[in-house]
Amino acid sequence: MLSVQVKKALREFELALGFEVRPAETLVIIGPSGCGKTTTLNILAGLVQADEGRIALGEKVLWDGKARVDVPAEKRNVGYVFQDFALFPHMTVAANVAYGLRSRGAPKHEIPGRVEKALELLGIAHYADRRPGALSGGERQRVALARAMACEAGILLLDEPLGSLDAQTRNQVRGELQRLLRLMGRIVIMVTHDYIDALTFGDQICVLERGRVLQMGERQELLRHPKSQFVAQLTGVNFLEGTISSRDTAGLSEIWVGDTCLYAASDHQAMGDTLLAFFPSDVTISREPPGTSARNVFRSHIQEIIHLGDKVRIALNGTVALCAEITADSLDKLQVKEGDEVYASVKATAIKTYR
Repeated sequence: MLSVQVKKALREFELALGFEVRPAETLVIIGPSGCGKTTTLNILAGLVQADEGRIALGEKVLWDGKARVDVPAEKRNVGYVFQDFALFPHMTVAANVAYGLRSRGAPKHEIPGRVEKALELLGIAHYADRRPGALSGGERQRVALARAMACEAGILLLDEPLGSLDAQTRNQVRGELQRLLRLMGRIVIMVTHDYIDALTFGDQICVLERGRVLQMGERQELLRHPKSQFVAQLTGVNFLEGTISSRDTAGLSEIWVGDTCLYAASDHQAMGDTLLAFFPSDVTISREPPGTSARNVFRSHIQEIIHLGDKVRIALNGTVALCAEITADSLDKLQVKEGDEVYASVKATAIKTYR
């Protein structure tokens, strides 16, 4: 178990967060640039010292401000994979992996065996004599992971691990990296600003803004019950604040969001303020009024179209601002573009209400 409780005064705000991560679990810290994500990784790695708090891996205390314990970075049993992978271009793959072991003072006779084992585990043993420049982005990522693995790190720190890859490569590598992390079975702390990465990798997700934790919990908790518009935007969920005005015997509630009425299958008995959340994939787009049973139909304009591999995100600007997610094939069939008028529909059963 990794236990962290730290504070660090930064230039414009104070970073203050605490969390626990179980063995073989991945915590994803998501937030905008400059919110303290990378500083958190640097504190865990021992590259930056916190002002107060405590960091412990199991029974071993890595840093304790009060007790004046500060284990040097090279002795913390932490593997750090940087966004640009930080590989030496003049070294072979094997030499890059061995460098991490040599820098930590590993016995010379152990290094070749540990390098070979790490390369085989990550399926890149046949690249041992190549240099990073001859590898793809995904292959370089494996080399960086192998370097961390060879050191037998108990904690893996990943700084925007897909950030330096182009969109097509990122989609291909995402699933492969997920498989590799499960195979490695380490505690992983990943930072990202991409909600897709957070939802793909995070057993736990921590939403950070200006050094403060806005919400933290398991993936499904943040998806179903975002506590703010900021959290909802980062996790890609539609989030609204409304007021329940009536409820019928079938459990269908009439909810007002501003001047717009929505219907949701609410469990709340009491009337009053409520929060609403639903997935972009639950929003259906059509050029004409839909002939379906959906109770919620909104006339909207397409504000933005974002391509995400075989998926497309569509930001809609109407009486209620929504985000829809459809397949690229569906977008081709609809033949719509930014600025076009469309109809967005959401079934009442797809909208979750909570307080």
